[in-house]
Amino acid sequence: MGTALAVSQAKYWHLRQMGVFRSLADWELKQLVNIADLRLVKTGTEVYRRGDLAHHFYVIRSGKVKLYRDLPDGKRIILDYQGMGAVFGEGAALGEETRWENAVVVDDAFVCVIDRDQFAGYLREHPDIALHISGIVAERRRRAEETTEALLSQDVRTRLARTLVRLADEHGLDDEQGKRVDLRLTQTDLGQLVGSTRETTSMAFNAFRRDGLVDAKDRVIWVLDSEALATC
Repeated sequence: MGTALAVSQAKYWHLRQMGVFRSLADWELKQLVNIADLRLVKTGTEVYRRGDLAHHFYVIRSGKVKLYRDLPDGKRIILDYQGMGAVFGEGAALGEETRWENAVVVDDAFVCVIDRDQFAGYLREHPDIALHISGIVAERRRRAEETTEALLSQDVRTRLARTLVRLADEHGLDDEQGKRVDLRLTQTDLGQLVGSTRETTSMAFNAFRRDGLVDAKDRVIWVLDSEALATC
């Protein structure tokens, strides 16, 4: 009994820290505790793949998750990186039957896993949460459309500059050098983020580096001048 209570209290505490549930009243959050599960997912674990049945959605308490798609021509496009407080696989909460992207853990993640069928009843009593999740779905689709449009209309240099600014805004931490983006990105990752080859992306990144706009060491990137980078 003591163990069950401790687990319940731990779930309550972690759910309370997550932005999507932060506004819930105490009794509302306790209802959610009954249908939520907390899991530690190790780096490299594929949470789901495109085409999988969408039985759950996830909220990240800590760690990082990469969302990506493999294209018919064999290329891979990274759609986004999600960190603390972010929701992913959210389409399941709104009735999505199968996954349209892949999700893999890139930094040990502590995630809240919620069953979509159980959550459906909860949403009927909390339409504000449904509205919040709908907004996340819409934003994800909008970003995917912007990525597609950028691939058609912008050169690699511009796409990379905009991507680095966005990563600094969403994942950057201030230190003495600038915005530190500790996503452990490789040149291949950067290429997949901007829809280009590793070699072309590396050339553009090194040009930014020579201009004093960015720096990198041991797969950690610093954005040194976001304003200048945004105009490239």
